[in-house]
Amino acid sequence: MKTILIVEDDAGIRDSLKDILDFSGYTVLTATNGKEGFNVIINSNPNLVICDVNMPELNGYELLGALKQRLSPELLPTFIFLTAKIDNHDIRHGMNLGADDYVTKPFDHNQLLEIIKMRLEKRERLVKFSEGNMPLSAALKEQDAIDLESIQVNKLAIPSAEGFEFVNFNQIIRCEADRAYCKFFIVNKPRLIVSKPLSEFEDILLSKHFLKTHKSHIISINHIEKYIRGVNAHLVMSDGSIVPVSIRKKDEVLGILKKG
Repeated sequence: MKTILIVEDDAGIRDSLKDILDFSGYTVLTATNGKEGFNVIINSNPNLVICDVNMPELNGYELLGALKQRLSPELLPTFIFLTAKIDNHDIRHGMNLGADDYVTKPFDHNQLLEIIKMRLEKRERLVKFSEGNMPLSAALKEQDAIDLESIQVNKLAIPSAEGFEFVNFNQIIRCEADRAYCKFFIVNKPRLIVSKPLSEFEDILLSKHFLKTHKSHIISINHIEKYIRGVNAHLVMSDGSIVPVSIRKKDEVLGILKKG
């Protein structure tokens, strides 16, 4: 039996969808916002997600972006956006994120059930195809021409004691490695100590205007306040912290500062 998660802040729509899907034989989970939906997906691994776009805590686009930071294509569920927006730009944005479909409100329940059935069957075919031929990520890209590297993500999902904290990239000043841990320094917030190595976040940060200045430091280019010259060069960040610049990174850092 397939499991479907409904992520919707409108109780009437959420309950109506749950009744329809229950009656259609699916196991149904629900979440009232993107942050709650993220935790349900991580913990329960549903087969398909029906997700509203405009929600508190974490909107639909941010939710899908955060999931792509944490899950491989093999583990990412089929994703259908549900929204009142009908602007072509919004539709393209959702599809560029890697959504499987985009259904506008008000919607026909029978049509939605057909879309769900079609998307689940397509996913099964891709999984079977990938078992004998190529990884699912490659099969998905070839089938739908989705560029998995073109994810437009505004927030980073950082593990915390309560689950995950979602922080805007422009609020992150720097992060620092500390053995198997790393520390995030964030504007107007206490530092976050994460029980994961810095390498876990390196790729996504370096794609978002961050720079690795040292083997143990990644900094936001937008939060650089001053460059201190010398054999052992340093950067002064917007929070007053001083971070080292390795010799092999000096030219790159100076080049960025001159452009800025």
